[in-house]
Amino acid sequence: MSTHRWATGLVLAFLASSTAGAGDGNRLAYLDESDPYYVSRTFPRLITPQWVGDDGVEAVVVLAIDDMRDPEKYEKFLRPVLQRLKRIDGRAPVSIMTNQVDPHHPRLQTWLKEGLSLETHTIDHPCPFFKGGDFAKARSTYERCVDLMCEVPNGRPVAFRMPCCDSLNTPSPRFYAEIFNRTTAKGNFLTIDSSVFNVLTSDDPELPRELVMDQDGQDRFRKYLPRDRTFVNTIENYPYPYVLGRLCWEFPCVMPSDWVAQHRHQPNNPITVRDWKAALDITVLKRGVFCLVFHPHGWIGKEQIVDFIDYADTKYGKKVKFLTFREAQDRLDKYLLGGQTLRAADGGDNGVRLLDLDNDGYLDVVIGNEKVKQTRRWSPKSRTWTIGDFPLSLVNSGARFGVIRADGSASLLVQNESVAGAWHFTEGKWVEDKALLAGLEVEGRKIFTREKGQDRGVRLRDLEGDGCCELIVSNDREQAIFRWEKNIWKKLPFTLPEGTALVNAAGQDNGLRFVDIDEDGHDDVLFSNEDRFSLHLFSSMQAGWSHRVLSGKRGDPGELPPLALRGTNNGAWSHSRHIWWSNERTPLLPDHVERRSFNALLANVTPQAKSPQASLRSIRTRPGFQVELMASEPLVQSPIAFAWGPDGKFWVVEMGDYPLGLDNKGKPGGRIKYLEDT
Repeated sequence: MSTHRWATGLVLAFLASSTAGAGDGNRLAYLDESDPYYVSRTFPRLITPQWVGDDGVEAVVVLAIDDMRDPEKYEKFLRPVLQRLKRIDGRAPVSIMTNQVDPHHPRLQTWLKEGLSLETHTIDHPCPFFKGGDFAKARSTYERCVDLMCEVPNGRPVAFRMPCCDSLNTPSPRFYAEIFNRTTAKGNFLTIDSSVFNVLTSDDPELPRELVMDQDGQDRFRKYLPRDRTFVNTIENYPYPYVLGRLCWEFPCVMPSDWVAQHRHQPNNPITVRDWKAALDITVLKRGVFCLVFHPHGWIGKEQIVDFIDYADTKYGKKVKFLTFREAQDRLDKYLLGGQTLRAADGGDNGVRLLDLDNDGYLDVVIGNEKVKQTRRWSPKSRTWTIGDFPLSLVNSGARFGVIRADGSASLLVQNESVAGAWHFTEGKWVEDKALLAGLEVEGRKIFTREKGQDRGVRLRDLEGDGCCELIVSNDREQAIFRWEKNIWKKLPFTLPEGTALVNAAGQDNGLRFVDIDEDGHDDVLFSNEDRFSLHLFSSMQAGWSHRVLSGKRGDPGELPPLALRGTNNGAWSHSRHIWWSNERTPLLPDHVERRSFNALLANVTPQAKSPQASLRSIRTRPGFQVELMASEPLVQSPIAFAWGPDGKFWVVEMGDYPLGLDNKGKPGGRIKYLEDT
């Protein structure tokens, strides 16, 4: 038996400090993407006190009922609910997600005067949204509903909910990028979507176990995920509004909806209301939003909705504020954005970005347009906004945010025909760093972030995993990657894989996505458009993405569906170790989605040894469990068993001589050793 004194505390402290010091260099990459599912428990929060405007309010509840066509049916169901809400503060804040009504029906004006809001849900209620495989038809059912509800006097709709989003994989990045974020032919547009479901799990250490676990030991809210289908329209442990594709506020829905609940344990089950109350308790603790999806179709009783309102009012009083989507939008604009909006008057980009400037775990705001250039930094201690300057307009500038310095704070870089500059957010303000453009040339030409109104494929991404971004330029003419080193950008010896590019000649999405397919801690390059497809794994900072796993032309065997199609987002996203597609070509597929699992993509790849940190990241556990790295090579080698002793020593059985001996001739070498703190 051998002994090995192991400084456990030192090793763990080293791992913790290297992780914390490096941080997440890609924590701002979402600003360049259109992904409905990018948030998680560790993503910076947008807590209710940042935007609600009322002192003492810790959580917001939005009651949103779906599928309205017959106002009188909804009046009959909602009247007890409205009367109970009025007992709180005289208002009746309920949002009605509407399919098709007479915009001049007298009931609508009565409701609006009582404090309800009338929102949108498509004219035809297609499930899935791209049913029939016709993109134009799908866009039409959405746009006709928006235009119709804009005809309601005093209506002003702001929100949309995707039909069947609680039961099927109906939302899609293609919908948000190519339909929601555009305007109708009449110039109308919305600003809020509430279609993504937030699943609260025991994986959040801030939450009391009794709120997230049932008495039988299963996760209280995970049990509602339908077992008879694959359902991936979910995020986890993020009960806050977030921005999707720059122009859309996503208000995540609470799991379960009344449909999901009745699918689990029959209609009107009291367990449903019990679990809604637990979800509200969590929402108050997290200072978030609780968006309830319900219907007047017999899946939940109106008296059960009243019971939930009773609970919220009795237990929390003014700590919980009931709002409609329209009221929520107005408060976001007034108190969070200082009177600005995500979308400009014409529906386009208004230069508003939400990002954690100082890496303190809370979202801040920058605004850069023709009228306002402002930085709004949130102080969690004082619960106030600090207002400062912002150096430029973000609209059509090609400005890119990233993490370039080791302190983890945000940096900003832009270079186009009229503006060139770079700044770091330091001690609460933007400080110019003229040197940050040094070296950004390809074959003697300056690298532009935007040129002639087109995106030139400049992105800031951390490729090495050291917490600081490299700079990528990838378009039809230029391919290069730079590292910031000694106050200059130095060109690295590799580029993105041959045949791939971030943008096409028109500056549009060319079908390239960064995804860590092999889970080694480094993003791989997945590429697929109307012409060709490929997957390259990252090898090193010397060779780049040198490991080609697959590649081919459109129509070849084993082809990947396009990630972008002729410059448009084709509805792909990464979730639960798969790539998923939802578009007009997927309605007849199982669960209405195309899919490729990471395992299938790597089927012909010989597994390689992982670093200890990469191994740790690849382990998946049930929510509530956590894996920690206790030891790795060279402290232990070929371990086959291990256990903690009562004396605090870590005992390990090593079998390095299996199967042929240490010398391949039978030399024994198995041993028992222990490691201990020093």
